[in-house]
Amino acid sequence: MLVTANEKPIVVIPRKYRGYIDEELSLVKTLYNEIRDVIIVNRINPKYYLSKTRIEELNNNSNNSDPIIIMDYVKPRQMVNLLKETRRDIIDRVLLILEIFAEHAGSREAKLQIELARLKHWYPIVKETIRYAKLGELHGFLGSGEYGYEKYYLMLKEREARIRRKLEKLRRIRSIRRRNRVERGYIHIAIVGYTCAGKTTLFNKITGVGKPVGPEPFTTLSPKTSSIVYDGVKLLFTDTVGFIRDLPPEIVEAFYATLEEIVESDIIIDIVDASKGVNRVLMEIEEANNIFSKLGVHGKPIIYALNKVDLVRDAEMKDTINTISEKYNDRVIIPISAIGGENIDRLLEVIHSLILSRMKTVDHGKYIY
Repeated sequence: MLVTANEKPIVVIPRKYRGYIDEELSLVKTLYNEIRDVIIVNRINPKYYLSKTRIEELNNNSNNSDPIIIMDYVKPRQMVNLLKETRRDIIDRVLLILEIFAEHAGSREAKLQIELARLKHWYPIVKETIRYAKLGELHGFLGSGEYGYEKYYLMLKEREARIRRKLEKLRRIRSIRRRNRVERGYIHIAIVGYTCAGKTTLFNKITGVGKPVGPEPFTTLSPKTSSIVYDGVKLLFTDTVGFIRDLPPEIVEAFYATLEEIVESDIIIDIVDASKGVNRVLMEIEEANNIFSKLGVHGKPIIYALNKVDLVRDAEMKDTINTISEKYNDRVIIPISAIGGENIDRLLEVIHSLILSRMKTVDHGKYIY
């Protein structure tokens, strides 16, 4: 997908995301300066996703060069039918997120992971295109005919195999580095959370590193790790890729090498933007827990760092803390300001106390967690 500055996409939002329109549009605005129109879809057409009436309106009233962005997973059959009916770019939520990732990817590993996720997302669409070509319904569209489609599909499979080999090699290197850190006695803390919650700002504040931050989603794609020594204990902090609501499974799988830093961590700091209100805070915590479950994260100490305390009234913060405590009474909750530094010392003290309570002495005076 090639994004051009003068494109003004038509954004389609399903009813299930009606309460999160601002969040969905923020994803679109990461790549596009202007949006031509926003459409709320109450009923999904099983064949085209959009109704035939809506498709006719789009074809008659819109600039045919502008893409249609559907903030939902679009089934391969729906994607191919829409491409056929509108003759314009159709971008679903998965492809949009991957394009945002591609804009921010810096490391070789991140670029390979993004390409792998794209391939996996395109497979069923290409297979559906092949099916249509064999039926004679889509001959010559999206390729050079039946045999061209099949050769293209085989090329994608070969490319996937090469990417997986390269990623496996990088993963082994990362595993060796992680093992070396453990042998040197470092305690590994992963900073996780919703995108734009302040993960990188907190990472910078704790470690003194000047990693780029920004208001746009997914500024961090490749994990950044830095160490400090706190009260005689070696602490290793890792900034990870941000979560979003309904994170597509293709992205979870493709970025597993990055998210593996969470699995291998000793302590997790789940940073949450407390200024969004208690309901959104609970939703983001639940989304993070869903991703932990997919990754196989169990039994690790989790600290909820309620960020942007400087933007929240005391009564609202107290209510948020009480609500979280009622639902997750085994978690530590600390209100902080990552940008202002409020309660960062307290956060480090809690991490230190968790470490001391779970460490034990082994041979030669070393510690294991």
